[in-house]
Amino acid sequence: MTTWIGRIEPSMWLEGPWWEELLPTSVRLAVLSLGIRRLREAELEAAHAQILDKVRALADEGVDVINVGGSPVVSVWGWEGHERLVTEIGSLVSQPFVTSLQAEVEALRVFGRRVAVASPYPTLQTERRVALLTEAGFEVVAHDSLDLERNRAIAELDPEVVHAQAVKVATQGLPEVIYLPCGSLPVVDVIERIEADTGLPVVTNVVAQLHACLLRAGRREPVVGYGRLLAERPDSAAADVGPPGRARLGPDGSGG
Repeated sequence: MTTWIGRIEPSMWLEGPWWEELLPTSVRLAVLSLGIRRLREAELEAAHAQILDKVRALADEGVDVINVGGSPVVSVWGWEGHERLVTEIGSLVSQPFVTSLQAEVEALRVFGRRVAVASPYPTLQTERRVALLTEAGFEVVAHDSLDLERNRAIAELDPEVVHAQAVKVATQGLPEVIYLPCGSLPVVDVIERIEADTGLPVVTNVVAQLHACLLRAGRREPVVGYGRLLAERPDSAAADVGPPGRARLGPDGSGG
């Protein structure tokens, strides 16, 4: 039987090839886009305002799990805004769902609390992500930004540049896990080489979201060739993905 992931894509589906490469047999995507071209505040806020309408459309279509992509979008109003969004989605749909930020935090917590961040984002956006991770209880021991604003420029990066940046941050501060945000980043084909060269697990945006969606859809099969998270398929969906002292977010994306 086919499993349908209803995905809300923040940009113009520039990350489509990475998803299609990773998908197990009989998993399909239904995609709606928020149309972000550049990581600017006005575009992020306008995209955030569209999320609930896109969620309703995917739920009405009858997908099996809903994935709200774009961590800069879902967190544009900070952790509290993200939690409000999760509550609102939970009141609208019966399907399990996960935001990109939830998926990334769940995956990072599988491997540890000391994180090195290799980001393609503009420096300000990277610093915001560091602040969010710190609020969520992580220690960001190193971070670096390629300072790219346009999603297409990120998608067109040479994977060797991505690999080199990840290896560089891995040498700083004794991290337990390397985190590469942004779904447009062309990283899936170098994940295993980064892990081999650093001895550390790697969490990327697309890999974390696919893992979280598959768990919520009851799919446990390993996906080999793209790093430890997909190969080992740990049960991370019950993780507390909010900051310490805030409500837990359960496997369906709702508060629990």
